[in-house]
Amino acid sequence: MCEMVTCYCCGNEIDIDNANVVEDEYVCDSCYDEETFECDCCGDRTFNRNRVSDEDIEICEYCYDNHYYRCEECECLIHDDDVSWINDDYPYCSQCYDEVQDSYKIKHYGYKPKPIFYKSSNENSVRYYGVELEIDDGGQDDDNAKEILETANSCETLMYAKTDGSLGDGMELVSHPCSINFHRSRFPWNDILQEAIELDYSSHYAETCGLHIHIGRAELGGTPEKQDEVIGRILFFFESHWNEMVKFSRRTAKQLAKWATRRGYQAQPADILDDAKKKRYERYTCVNIAPSDTVEIRLFRGTLKFNTFIAALEMVDSICENAVRLTDEEIQRQSWGDFVTAIDPAYTELIQYLKEKRLYINEPVSVEAEV
Repeated sequence: MCEMVTCYCCGNEIDIDNANVVEDEYVCDSCYDEETFECDCCGDRTFNRNRVSDEDIEICEYCYDNHYYRCEECECLIHDDDVSWINDDYPYCSQCYDEVQDSYKIKHYGYKPKPIFYKSSNENSVRYYGVELEIDDGGQDDDNAKEILETANSCETLMYAKTDGSLGDGMELVSHPCSINFHRSRFPWNDILQEAIELDYSSHYAETCGLHIHIGRAELGGTPEKQDEVIGRILFFFESHWNEMVKFSRRTAKQLAKWATRRGYQAQPADILDDAKKKRYERYTCVNIAPSDTVEIRLFRGTLKFNTFIAALEMVDSICENAVRLTDEEIQRQSWGDFVTAIDPAYTELIQYLKEKRLYINEPVSVEAEV
């Protein structure tokens, strides 16, 4: 008389002599074909629930835990004999490793990848800002770029480096667009600036360097007409408070004339915008409207000092918020004192910087040297 056993998967009775054994369990022929697979690494038969796979191979969990990694970029499975490591923490297949290593090299000036937009998880409606920070005197050097970009991109692809003809011996660090809160709290700017200093770069004292901040046009208004209204008020703000903004910028008169010229005051925001549109492709202005998707603030001198850097970002966001919130008539009546007292109190780096520059109602404060 034959001994009968129960199939582990479907529960049907099967002759033990005709049963398949998978992971010490009896399985009928049908379930053997449908519910199990053969590991491409060890060759053992395993239940599907314990399968790890990509487009090319399927392996059991034991082999995955002991012999394989997933590529950080494409998520393919890599045997531990073939894995390539970045920072000893991130496994890559050979193809992705080569691509990532290439991404750490300084790109040509015209390089422009598809933008990646970053914001904090709790943010809904945000404005996005892209940063171009020029650093000089430390070498147009791929090894240096790799050091800086590994610091910037240790968790996410936040930045790339490009050449810039205005620099003597340096590079331009370009961020992907991020919300102001992401820049302030999650972007590793302090570590990036310190890395650049340790590699003997300068920015403020290099004379050649600027800090350019791009504002996403789409977030300034729901229609092109609304966006133009806000951009007109941004232009008006710079012209109305030119002396204060020049002091804030740390630029010399020579630098302003060459890289960030004034457009010229007019009584109506719309008139300044109309004049700017007629000279749209004059990009070396304090507020450059030539880009189709952004407005570029070019006024600021470069810096490797964290407080100054974050203060510039917070200033641009405050100017944008001011232009979105106020009407033309309200911004025409607004004094510098009205503006600074309305700044978000959470913008502590900006308020500290304004105090250092005597652009805030305050007692004198101590000032650290620029970098």
